[in-house]
Amino acid sequence: MVEFPGFDQVPKTSRANLVYCCCISSLMLILITIWACPESLAPPTRPVAVVEVELADGISPDAQLHEPVGILANQQQLTKPAAPRLVKPAVAADSAAASACAGRRIYMYELPTEFNLALLELCASKLVGWINFCAHVQNYGFGESVNSSEPLFVDDWYGTDAYMLEVIFHSRMLRYECLTDSPSDADAFFIPFYAGIHALPYLYTDKRMEWQGPELVAWLQENATDSWQRHGGRDHFLIAGRTAWDFSRSLEDDTGHWGTTLLVLPELANVTVFSLERRPWLSMDQAVPYPTGFHPSTATSLRRWTHEVRTSSREYLFAFSGALRPSMATSIRGLLYNQCINSKTRCSLLDCSKIKCSHNPIPIYKKLLHAEFCLQPRGDTATRRSVFDSIIAGCIPVFFHEDTAYTQYSWHLPKDPTTYSVFMSETGIKNGSILVEEVLGSYSQTRIKEMREELIKLIPGSLYRHPESTDPKLIDPEFCDAFDLSVKGMLNKVLSFKAHPHSSQLAS
Repeated sequence: MVEFPGFDQVPKTSRANLVYCCCISSLMLILITIWACPESLAPPTRPVAVVEVELADGISPDAQLHEPVGILANQQQLTKPAAPRLVKPAVAADSAAASACAGRRIYMYELPTEFNLALLELCASKLVGWINFCAHVQNYGFGESVNSSEPLFVDDWYGTDAYMLEVIFHSRMLRYECLTDSPSDADAFFIPFYAGIHALPYLYTDKRMEWQGPELVAWLQENATDSWQRHGGRDHFLIAGRTAWDFSRSLEDDTGHWGTTLLVLPELANVTVFSLERRPWLSMDQAVPYPTGFHPSTATSLRRWTHEVRTSSREYLFAFSGALRPSMATSIRGLLYNQCINSKTRCSLLDCSKIKCSHNPIPIYKKLLHAEFCLQPRGDTATRRSVFDSIIAGCIPVFFHEDTAYTQYSWHLPKDPTTYSVFMSETGIKNGSILVEEVLGSYSQTRIKEMREELIKLIPGSLYRHPESTDPKLIDPEFCDAFDLSVKGMLNKVLSFKAHPHSSQLAS
């Protein structure tokens, strides 16, 4: 066996020669590596659609790491928001991508930040003195992560505020695979205006006497002349993260009544507006699902939740979650509350006047997972987020007014409502001719299971997946969440308009 001497046993002259040879060999290896793979030593590139933060005056780089409003960053501290700048990804130019994007190209306007991101810098009560929404801006608009040790709610659950719909959509649109930088190639145009957040001073301060929206119209007319005039705005859409009623005050109304003027501006009459609740008679209004607390980032997460929905023990016949509306003479919530109490062990009740339900999904879903049916009476307006909580929990929704869902979510819910829901008239509840327990108790277990399976099919299209997801099963074109279905609906609407350009109505 050949034995090699230790380094300390080599003569000094030979040792020096050995060191010299090793250095030369190492240098040659480095030079060969650089020549063969120059990118290996280059700094890592940033992924597309990230936030580049321009430091605000007086804020150190270290402090900047803890600022709240990189809407595409995962920040947890919300103090002194910075001024994030979103970077729009380029559309792949290869022929396969071009073919896949045929009829699906969307141009997103680069609005001045005063119309979107700069508004988020004012989250700490600077738009309205008593409204601080900084916590809700975190995590792409999903809000703060749910702090739970329960395995079912550890991953992908957030205290989501429904009014962050605009931020959620913008975050996803930045990653939309068929964005185009060429307006002439676009099939549709997205206006990334944070209408609901921008509306806050017009709803709650002395600005309520002013019109909302003329500055946006002026910018579009000046900076997007060709695309704006091409079809009179009919191929444009924006997100208004509140109900349409919050933007529908008459231009002639100078009494300070509720609402802004955004959706009654004649210049925006042809623009499709996605909102939490539409005016059912207007084809340019389109309701999209309320954001709930579940935003899956992996197919495993979604599959685990679906399994829970399908196998959960449903010991209650029905459930009611919500706060009463004693000041509303037309509300049936008090009557349903009493019916729930009278049903004793067959009804599960969650009084949201005692527990703050809006940003805490865990107690809500614990109730919904253990009931067969969930009551969905109107609140301040016809729609409510609980409808989508109910769908995602596999709790069959019971409606009392058509405008709560049937006239609203035509792009997201089945045309035949009997496949997934139950309807009872408000009149019957008020006059006592309808007893909820009696009606729901008549459904067989076979029929209930069939309806629940329909709800399970609706779960993906009723939630907003995590925008950072890289799971191939979630980003596959065959998988559609609420965002995907909304975009598809808009593109179909534009396609219908272009096929029948003289029609007074667009397909809805």
